[in-house]
Amino acid sequence: MTLQQTTTAIKKLALQLGFHKVGIAKPERADYAPYLVDWLTSGKHGSMHWMENYLDKRLDVRKLYPDVRSIVVVALNYYTPHRHSNRKGVGKISRYAWGKDYHKIIKKKLKHLLRLIQEQIDPQAEGRLFVDSAPIQEKYWARQAGIGWQGKNTNIITREMGSWIFLGELLLNRELMYDQPIADYCGQCTACLDACPTQALKPYQLDARKCISYLTIEHWDQPIPEPYARQLHGWIFGCDICQDVCPWNRFARPSDEERFQPLRPELVAPDLATLSRMSQQEFKQTFKQTPVYRAKYHNFIRNIKTVLAYISEKANEPPHNK
Repeated sequence: MTLQQTTTAIKKLALQLGFHKVGIAKPERADYAPYLVDWLTSGKHGSMHWMENYLDKRLDVRKLYPDVRSIVVVALNYYTPHRHSNRKGVGKISRYAWGKDYHKIIKKKLKHLLRLIQEQIDPQAEGRLFVDSAPIQEKYWARQAGIGWQGKNTNIITREMGSWIFLGELLLNRELMYDQPIADYCGQCTACLDACPTQALKPYQLDARKCISYLTIEHWDQPIPEPYARQLHGWIFGCDICQDVCPWNRFARPSDEERFQPLRPELVAPDLATLSRMSQQEFKQTFKQTPVYRAKYHNFIRNIKTVLAYISEKANEPPHNK
């Protein structure tokens, strides 16, 4: 096979396995070192101290896997048309956590892809695969591979599917034809910046310390700080506000991956009072297969009680203060 034929064949296999978009990036030292160092130095990663580790590998993927010659980046659409509820007493869980844990689903598909490459294209091909793990900057490589551009809300946005996508990477020891980054189509739009209730966003930059998603998932073992505790707007795991308002998500179409469909009604419209009484065993039984389980029981209950406390406080305010 020629280089072009090999590249085309690998992309075809990825699409046949159910990935919705695939691109290939050239492994080289990333050009975002000053930004990343400044972001970490200013503490905008909050308590995610693991992001400070292996900085050399974050900046140069070849130090993570010295044999890498190509980075195959895949995108999997997880959008489902269900809507969050704004009813009093009903919480909100981020859309990506409604179905089964995406890590396992994408990793299994990537393992299958590597096996097919070895069986059908190149028996000498070897690789390492990653799904939101290890010191690899997924969004950077998704940009380089032409999957999409990194929007002002810092999410990868595709023209075909919007931003409701999961990413995965297969680092191969074979040189392929590389794709080119695509243009930034955010333009003058500031919808995501304007909608963020905690002002966690500046153009193309996130301050995790203010982010509802970070506060309800990564901010472990301590209370959610004021004033952000008052601004959760019902979110008890994650937050979709900056994606919900993005004009490019008008192009979102329901995913054909059945495992991303909501596993049970309480994921889409969770009753806060009921969840607040949930035991640790009930939490495990309800959320074990979903990303919600990552929050851990005591943090999840903390989130619920924080939202309920604010609802109660608002209900007891004098009419002129509401």
